[in-house]
Amino acid sequence: MWPVGNPDNSPKLMVGAQPDHNRIKHNVEMALGNQLDNTPCEVSSGNQQVRVEDSDLNAFPDVVVACENARFENVRGLGTLLDPVVIVETLSPSTEAHDRTDKWAHYQRLSSLRDYVVIFSGQMRVEHHARDDQNQSWTEMIAFRPDDYIELRGVPATLRVGDLYRRVTLSSTNTSRMPRLDLRK
Repeated sequence: MWPVGNPDNSPKLMVGAQPDHNRIKHNVEMALGNQLDNTPCEVSSGNQQVRVEDSDLNAFPDVVVACENARFENVRGLGTLLDPVVIVETLSPSTEAHDRTDKWAHYQRLSSLRDYVVIFSGQMRVEHHARDDQNQSWTEMIAFRPDDYIELRGVPATLRVGDLYRRVTLSSTNTSRMPRLDLRK
């Protein structure tokens, strides 16, 4: 069971995750970890709490990257990261709406955040929100082919979409609220 940040900051218990969700999360950790191994950045998985000071949100993203001189604060006995550079969320039907709207609204307040990557577990679809170099606006790119790449801006890393879905079984039934992209066109 893992505590998850709610909009009102009250704790909520989340029990486990589906195997494909765990596989995607593992694949992201491996890809980023290998590429950032000899850099001042490090990758943490779902047990690293992140705090958005401006909105008082505490959350546990699936994957987070912090770099040199990262700032931490003690929140309820946990070393809580205040300045993540990359946040990755793997969506499940129960978290999709919250991760893509409420959490995203909070995460945008993090001045350190350069990349927010949202990975769908029910279909091959990755949304990459990247902050511009002037820290003023966000752009979104959607990737849905195995050979598409996500180039992160905050760290020297690139994610190949097909690698994120290694060992993941994608069903023909779309469990997402987003329409399935037709790849036949």
